[in-house]
Amino acid sequence: PFAPALSRGLGVDISSIYNLVTLRNFAGFISPLFGPFSEWFGRKPVMIAAMLLFALSSGIVVIWPAYWPLGAALILIALSKVIYDPAMQAYVGDVVPYQKRGMAFAVTELSWAGALLVGAPLVGFAIQKYGWQSPFIWLTLLGFIAVLLLWRIIPHYPVQSGSETGLAATWQVVRAHPVIWAAAAYSLLLMCANETFFIVYGDWMEGSYHLKLASLGLASGLIGGAEIVGELFAGWSVDRLGKRPVVIVTGLLNAMLYLLIPHTGSSLTAALATLFLLFLFFEITVVGAVPLLSEIVPTARGAVMAIVLAAGALGRAFGDLIGPKIWDAGGLTGNGTTAAVIMLLAILILSRWIREGHDPSAA
Repeated sequence: PFAPALSRGLGVDISSIYNLVTLRNFAGFISPLFGPFSEWFGRKPVMIAAMLLFALSSGIVVIWPAYWPLGAALILIALSKVIYDPAMQAYVGDVVPYQKRGMAFAVTELSWAGALLVGAPLVGFAIQKYGWQSPFIWLTLLGFIAVLLLWRIIPHYPVQSGSETGLAATWQVVRAHPVIWAAAAYSLLLMCANETFFIVYGDWMEGSYHLKLASLGLASGLIGGAEIVGELFAGWSVDRLGKRPVVIVTGLLNAMLYLLIPHTGSSLTAALATLFLLFLFFEITVVGAVPLLSEIVPTARGAVMAIVLAAGALGRAFGDLIGPKIWDAGGLTGNGTTAAVIMLLAILILSRWIREGHDPSAA
């Protein structure tokens, strides 16, 4: 959302900022290289190491606030995320029975939405008052605090893996379980759909409604609120109604809203209301699928989640590449239509090839 502000602060055109975002997301494509780490070293140590990398990467911009250091920081932050997320998701999958896993993953996802709800308005305020690089000071400090919290609070559990680990073993798992390809395709398309819209969202809001940075931060905070509601609903619904049915319904609703939002340009209230619903249903579609995908090959959970995350990062990168081009050619109508079609393809793949898992150890 703050791409225009970053471009002005650095004295570069906005396409240069979009290019950095694309590089960041392509960095996430190498997640499978790090997937075995949590099998080798344990979930908790890998989570701590990834968060330490995040804090140090954010510090690059604090020390050297310029275009290429920002790009390097974004790439390293992306790497920290693709190391952290599969380890965290595998950790939850190890210790929480499948029938209760929807709520467990929803709780972890609250951090993502909560950061946007609280952080986006603060970032907008900080950039407006202290400059574009000022949020990275807080990211660095909070990253180190997170390292301390992980080390002191998170219990250590032995890895419950029933297979060999390593890249060769990961490839053997993929060959033996074609459903992983379906899971990867679903993740890629899901994230590509949202990024195709979200990459130009800040430009659209700023241009259509002449929002200042603080107001744009509040609008982004509204998305965080929608994601929190979506995660709470996902946590309540997917364990009761089934992961797969909930995800299919909300994915279809999400596609409909991508088509609708370009037609709300005459009213800021209507645009914000549609944005709220769009990200609410998108978040349910994302969070509801995580426990479903975590059980497709339980004996290689860390590797599977790393592949799914890599596919999602690649999908975001594709969305970052095509989103601005579609925006230049057809405006938000083009972005919304493209996002809707891609979302429908994702839901088709999930409904056709991905089934509910069963955890024999569940209570």
